[in-house]
Amino acid sequence: MLENLKRIRQPVTWAVLGVLVANMIIQVIKFGYLVIYEDGGVFESFQTVGISILPLALVLALIGLVCTCLFVTPASGRALTLAKLAAWVVTVGVVAQLICLLLGLASSVNGFAVVLEILGGLLDVILKAVAAGVLWVLHRGVDAGRIDMAAPAPARTPAEVEQVTDTPKAPPIWRRDQAAGAVWRTANEAASGAAPEGSAEPLYPTTDPEADGDTPVRLWKPVRRRGDESTIDPE
Repeated sequence: MLENLKRIRQPVTWAVLGVLVANMIIQVIKFGYLVIYEDGGVFESFQTVGISILPLALVLALIGLVCTCLFVTPASGRALTLAKLAAWVVTVGVVAQLICLLLGLASSVNGFAVVLEILGGLLDVILKAVAAGVLWVLHRGVDAGRIDMAAPAPARTPAEVEQVTDTPKAPPIWRRDQAAGAVWRTANEAASGAAPEGSAEPLYPTTDPEADGDTPVRLWKPVRRRGDESTIDPE
C-alpha cells in the first residue's frame, strides 16, 4: 500500500494544484456575474468572492503533498517544479484574497462588523501567507542545496528496461505445416512392427529373434519432413 501511495502522490499533487487554479478562475467569473447580471454592488461582490477564493484546507493538503514528493524516498521526478508552482499559486491566491478583503470592507455599514471582518479576514490571510512562505522556503532551500531532498529513484540501465519490457515467449512445440505422424489401429500392430496407416518410412531391416534368424522384420518411423526437428527416434 505504501508503494501505491508513493506512485500516486505526484498525480494527486497536480490534481490539487489544478483544483486551486480552477477555483480562482471560477471565483473571477462569479465576480463578473454578480456585478453584471445580479446587479450586486462591486464591493459586496468582492466580499462574497474573497471568502472562498483560496480554501485553507486545500492549501494545507497541498503543503503536505509537496513535502511527500520532496522528502519521501524516492523523491518524485517533478518535486522541485511542483514546489515552485504550488508556491506561486498560493501566493497569487493570498494577494487576491487580501485585495478582496480590503475592498469588501466598504460594503459594511456597521463599525463593529467591520472590525470582526478585518480580524477574521486577516487571520485567514495570515495563515495562507505563512503557507505560501513555507512553500517558497522549501523550494529555494532545496534548489540552493540548503535542504536535502530525498534521493531520486535509480535510473534503469538499458538491459533492465529490455528485461522488463520483453516478455519471454515459449518456443512452439510443433507447427501445423511441419507436423507428421503415423497411426496404428491397435497397440499390437505397433508392437509387431507392422506398417502404420499414414506417412511413414522403414527405420531399418532387422531379424525376428523368435524366428529362425532369416525372417526380416521391418520397423517404421514417421516420415521426416524438411525443417521438422520434432521427429522422435523409436530407439
